[in-house]
Amino acid sequence: MSNGETTTPHEHAGSWPPKPLNNDAKDVQFGDFDHADVPLEAEEWPVIIIGSSMVGMMTGLLLGYHGIKSISFDRHPPSDTHPRAAGLNYRTSEILRQLGLEQLARDQSAKEFDIDAGMLLVEKLVGGKTLAHLQENDPKEVADVTPCTWLWITQAMFEPLLRANGPKFGCTQVYGKLVVHYEEYKDGVIVVVQDNKSKEFKKYRSKYLVACDGNRSSTRRKEDIRFDGVGTLRNSLSIRVAGNLIPYLGTRSVYGVIYVNNPEVNGGFRLENQGQDGIAMINRAGGRTDFPEGSVTLEQARQYVQSLSGLPDDAHLEVKSISYWTMTSNVADRLQSHGGRVFIAGDAGHTMPPTGGLGGNTGIGDAHNLAWKLAFVLKGQAHPTLLDTYTVERQPVNAFTVEQATARFYNRIDHVQPPASEEANLTVELGYAYPKGAVIHGGGTQFGRAFENPSSPSASAGTRFPHVFVKHGDKFVSTLDLVKQNLVIVATEPGSPWIQAAQAVTAPNIDAYELHESSSPIRDSEGILRQKCKLASGDALLVRPDGFIVWRAETRRGRSHLDALNDTLSRIFGSRDAPL
Repeated sequence: MSNGETTTPHEHAGSWPPKPLNNDAKDVQFGDFDHADVPLEAEEWPVIIIGSSMVGMMTGLLLGYHGIKSISFDRHPPSDTHPRAAGLNYRTSEILRQLGLEQLARDQSAKEFDIDAGMLLVEKLVGGKTLAHLQENDPKEVADVTPCTWLWITQAMFEPLLRANGPKFGCTQVYGKLVVHYEEYKDGVIVVVQDNKSKEFKKYRSKYLVACDGNRSSTRRKEDIRFDGVGTLRNSLSIRVAGNLIPYLGTRSVYGVIYVNNPEVNGGFRLENQGQDGIAMINRAGGRTDFPEGSVTLEQARQYVQSLSGLPDDAHLEVKSISYWTMTSNVADRLQSHGGRVFIAGDAGHTMPPTGGLGGNTGIGDAHNLAWKLAFVLKGQAHPTLLDTYTVERQPVNAFTVEQATARFYNRIDHVQPPASEEANLTVELGYAYPKGAVIHGGGTQFGRAFENPSSPSASAGTRFPHVFVKHGDKFVSTLDLVKQNLVIVATEPGSPWIQAAQAVTAPNIDAYELHESSSPIRDSEGILRQKCKLASGDALLVRPDGFIVWRAETRRGRSHLDALNDTLSRIFGSRDAPL
């Protein structure tokens, strides 16, 4: 809650925007550690990752996609009873598409959910009146901006998929190992790991360390990174239940999340295990809005579930476990150590309420931004200063996303008046932009916002490369499918000198495409990309491996196209005198 006070069901929880609260983390910090007697392992890893949950695994897969090996360590076993993200948004689906894993995720999602269903707000799960439809988008509008779909998928379904595909990408995931210490040096990082069972220590050397160690990140505190924001929103309760709910829910069973609000209870519900299990998330029970650790009895939990569900007494719904967790809203002020070799990602860099399903997806966005940059530096295609753009780009986007998730919390859970300002779902998920960072603005113009409406793309430097379906042989592919491990340059007219210039560049590698009405083997039959990107004669777009536009290349007069392209590449990827 914004003011830290409890409210009755019909009272407003506060006004927008909320006042900042202090919420100091209470976890232990990395301390001094004498590792002189711990032998150094022979194999040096390019990247070591702390955390083998969703964001840690995606970081490893994305590094592997770009040809970089990694190893991740996690103190926990592969599965966890605590409920986590259940939705993969459009941008995450696009990232999975780039990795070749989108269809696998879609197949998993279809086992339990209707991928076209949004969220419901009802009075009760069974028999309660529908109050609102949430998180729904116009299918035509979606199809115009992305080839992908929003996927409902539980952590128990998604993380095994990532683990199973780890070896294909050269990423090693290790569980039951606790990172107890690390030291950053000018040329690398030393990491000390302890086995949970044997208590044996091992010491590894790496070029870079990426910490995906959660909202109480020890790495963040060791690096003295500020973590500011609203702070604690709610001490919440999750109740895992077992029982066949589908006969009672009927058509509501296809929804990924159902919010419930009535005088007795406010919360949400999510089906799991093909309708045989579910998780009830309690935000308010009567006038109670705070649920500290150990504060709820089994009988109280049963009553909360009954008030939420509206199930008959003979439904035989069993309470299996009770979990306590704290909703917070915070963002780190930077995502990199002062030494430049240690990074944080995911909840270590931002926490937000689950309203809108933005938390884990934002962490995957961190990984997508960082992985290609690490790969370019490690392969000698870029100067290490490229890595400085990770904080420059992601921190404002993370702050914007945390703000939007928090606004959704205030509107959907606390029902504040006046309502908090929300941007459209597509804008939050696909429209975020990088006004500063590894981008070059031409002609003295600069896209100055952290987001735009993807349905009306500007195609400015720092914004996402627009999606258009183009014909490749006898099938259609998305323009997003052209973006792989290399830079991409796209021109929308025959004989573009930018294509010739890109083909003459020696490093880094550039994939060059002409896309217009008569181009081959890929053809934009109706010239839609030219229209969307507002490309005039002589223009082209240079796109990064994460699908964001680096530079709008314009008609050259008095200077060769190759010189102009090389100058841009040097400013982005070489050692530079002036900041970007």
